[in-house]
Amino acid sequence: MTRVAITAMAAVSPFGLTTGALWDGLLSGRSAVRTIAQRSAGGLPVTTGGEVPLDAAEHERDLALSRHPIRDALAQAGLSAADTALVWANGLDTFAHDRGELVERSAGACFSAIARGHARPRRMIATACASATQAIGTAFHLIRAGRARACVAGGTTVMLTPHYALGFAWLQALAVDLAGEAPGEACKPFDRMRRGFALAEGGAALVLEALDAAIARGAEPLAEVIGFGSSQDAFDLNRPPPDGAGAELCMRRALADAAVAPARIGAINAHGTGTRAGDPAEAAALRRVFGDRAVPVTSIKGAIGHQMAGAGASQAVAAVMSCRAGLVPPTCNLTDPDDDCALDHVVGQPRSFDGSGDAPAVLVNSFGMGGQNATVIYARLP
Repeated sequence: MTRVAITAMAAVSPFGLTTGALWDGLLSGRSAVRTIAQRSAGGLPVTTGGEVPLDAAEHERDLALSRHPIRDALAQAGLSAADTALVWANGLDTFAHDRGELVERSAGACFSAIARGHARPRRMIATACASATQAIGTAFHLIRAGRARACVAGGTTVMLTPHYALGFAWLQALAVDLAGEAPGEACKPFDRMRRGFALAEGGAALVLEALDAAIARGAEPLAEVIGFGSSQDAFDLNRPPPDGAGAELCMRRALADAAVAPARIGAINAHGTGTRAGDPAEAAALRRVFGDRAVPVTSIKGAIGHQMAGAGASQAVAAVMSCRAGLVPPTCNLTDPDDDCALDHVVGQPRSFDGSGDAPAVLVNSFGMGGQNATVIYARLP
């Protein structure tokens, strides 16, 4: 069976425009969530968010946030768009200001502009907050099946607009502002005092290749993708089933796809959005999959906010860096884990980990509105 390697990756996050900035920020335990610039904040129920420091015209921000990491990842890999397929998550339709008016660009139109020049297959993924992880898993299966030799996968999103802030506030998913609280303290994954997530923009692009082809052309793989699973809850628009059954199924499918036991997993990069319903459901699913074994768990959303369609791509970057460094970043703003979210949480400082048996592997979870679930497993190459 064809093995699939990651040969390059690039991120755009509230910490900066490189993977190094994202990784260093996550290890620091601090938050990059700030007061949103006036262009987005006027009249909204929240004034905080994770804003990428990328200078781009408002009506082109969706394209700029995607093109920047795709371009950088291809340059690192030494490949061109014509050399690579594209599986990309740009998620929801984009609303932006153009000449003083709020205008809409469909997700499909954005993808079409990004995809020009890429080899086939070219696929857009739109499974809400699971989109980027679903995109990476789809690219992994395409390469493993021999339908592509190289593929750019991942996703980015633009969420700091009145349309989405009001929508998610109506769904009671956002961490609304509290008097006296610093902006970076808004999102508290798995914490007893959690109250929702902070909106954010950004994401990442990863280059996936057949491992033998990558080595043959002289590339130096960063890590390996070894398994992918997905499921659909069909339970509720905004809540998972309380027992996390769909999340459990998704993780078990990824483990089966990788042909590894749960004992192979050395760390977990959780979906962990900081919502009242989502966090305990994911924790329950993790406890059933891993039993009494303590596996270090982190969520990066307290540090950068929730990037929606791009979230799983940023998690992928963090997972690959964890595999390579043997470190798990702490969950920012987690100080008092809720009893309903009992796990081996990484709190305060990064933690070293060792994989059991073979090279360390990190499991990444992404769960989207409407019950979309996706899990990808990343491993360090021996």
